Amino acid sequence: MPGLQDLTIDELIEEFEFLGLWEDQCRYLIELGEELPDLSPAEKVETNRVHGCQSQVWFVPEIHKDAAGVTIEIRAKSDARIVDGLIVVLLALVNGKTPAEILETDFAGTFKKLGLESQLVPQRRNGLYSMVERIRAISRAHAAAGGECDGGHNGEATDGVPGTAASTSRRSQETHPSLPVAEDKKTFDIEAVRAQFPALHQTLEGGVPVTFLDTASSAQKPQVVIDKEREVYEQYYANAYRGVYRYGDRISREVEASRDRIRGFIGAESTDEIIFTPGTTAGINLVANAWGRKFLKPGDEIVLNEMEHHANIVPWQWIARQTGAVLTYVSLTDDGRFDVDALDSALSKKTRLVAVTGMSNVLGTVPPLTDIISRAKSAGALVLVDGAQSVPHMPTHVVDDGIDFLAFSGHKLYGPSGIGVLYGRRELLDAMDPFLCGGHMIDRVTTDGFTVAPLPAKFEAGTLPIAQAIALGRAVEFVMDLGFCPVHEHEQSVLRHAWEQMQTVPGMKIYGPGCSHRGSIISFTLEGAAAQDVAQLMDLKGVFVRHGHHCTMPLHARLGVPATIRASFGLYNTKADVDTLVDALQFVRHELKLS
Repeated sequence: MPGLQDLTIDELIEEFEFLGLWEDQCRYLIELGEELPDLSPAEKVETNRVHGCQSQVWFVPEIHKDAAGVTIEIRAKSDARIVDGLIVVLLALVNGKTPAEILETDFAGTFKKLGLESQLVPQRRNGLYSMVERIRAISRAHAAAGGECDGGHNGEATDGVPGTAASTSRRSQETHPSLPVAEDKKTFDIEAVRAQFPALHQTLEGGVPVTFLDTASSAQKPQVVIDKEREVYEQYYANAYRGVYRYGDRISREVEASRDRIRGFIGAESTDEIIFTPGTTAGINLVANAWGRKFLKPGDEIVLNEMEHHANIVPWQWIARQTGAVLTYVSLTDDGRFDVDALDSALSKKTRLVAVTGMSNVLGTVPPLTDIISRAKSAGALVLVDGAQSVPHMPTHVVDDGIDFLAFSGHKLYGPSGIGVLYGRRELLDAMDPFLCGGHMIDRVTTDGFTVAPLPAKFEAGTLPIAQAIALGRAVEFVMDLGFCPVHEHEQSVLRHAWEQMQTVPGMKIYGPGCSHRGSIISFTLEGAAAQDVAQLMDLKGVFVRHGHHCTMPLHARLGVPATIRASFGLYNTKADVDTLVDALQFVRHELKLS
């Protein structure tokens, strides 16, 4: 084997490809680790410790300056031979390079070529991630000092709102994957799509088929998602980010692959900004507590509106009580649209946050987010979007849209229940305090205190819903494979058919704007009939709709009704489902003897 100082990263990649089997690669890492020079006892001190790993790792950076410029040399050592072998790989990537060269190094891509990508996952706790981040920090500091690169960002902090600026273009101009629009010119075969949802093909007592019109509450699951979750349990289940054995390694890689798929799906810059949560409600509560408790002061204002789900009202009411902040509500237009002109009146120099739905779960209203976000940013406020209804039905690009926080749920996105996502801009998440504390979210714990792990582990205390997180990635892949343009066109076609046909039913009252301003939801009442009676009788015809206030009591108070009936459509619904719905409504009128 050549001396360690002579090893190049290309030689290591070639050797790993030649070895092939993990068993042989593991032995090779041990051999590399045996050759790594030790550090002196004076260097194995607490100040040189790399925290956040299960092995002990010490890290000593050296900066060399000469007439040619600055180069960086790293010496490091651990108490584990395999980790020492990984350190050798890392040193081959950085030693002797300039700060600018190090900042351009694709650490994750190189480790992926080696088949060691899981070693750079921050939650893995092997110290390599922390070493890479420390190397980058040193490089940024010296590059900035030497004028080699900027190393910072242009966002300015405003009254406890880190990184808030007047414009929506505060993010770096790095390229990022965006959701395809032009390529979405795909054929949408509704029968082929429906064939993938086994629950839609059940028959009820008496041979009555199922007409499922409650997707806004929770979507049915395609077979590929069901299969993926079962695959995890049957083939390689283990706890994520804990074990170095092969099941543990596979699980960690699968979770991170899902996280990265979701990052691309919503157009985020980094997987560190993708936090797994139990769902939309948990995500909004996380922001309310971890951001709101720290940054909101008495008199600060939070702007809401009348059509928000309780999950985007109650957490802000609660946190306002704790902090002395004030809630301001934007009114709706008479036809149930978000009144953008009223937003201008609601915004002030005290506004810290605008929290708004991406699509109303009752009216189907799609607020003009671009306009709302632009006006909020001009006032210096952050924007949180409740994407529970919008993310499954329309493209979302958090960077291009200027969204600061986005929460959504897996179960409405044709994925499992019990899993959701909170996206937050990195500088905001970094500035926030943890919400839940315990295992996994820590970097170091002593009897006197603790330090927190890097993102995203900082906000993922305890054990994730592992199989659900992995299956959510498969659900995202399923939707992206279909394409948002054909899905949206299909859903809007079904919506327009429903809008036309339902109004032929006597006594029908539909709430909310016309089809051009709404997503695939229609909420209604039937004159002379209680909402529960309508929903219960429609079930006799196999038509599944939801009734009630739909967790929007303030909206129903504005509408002047205690409850509505909601029919919500997914990518698997058809115009025939709408016809069945209308027939069921006529059946209800007959059974209730409505005139």
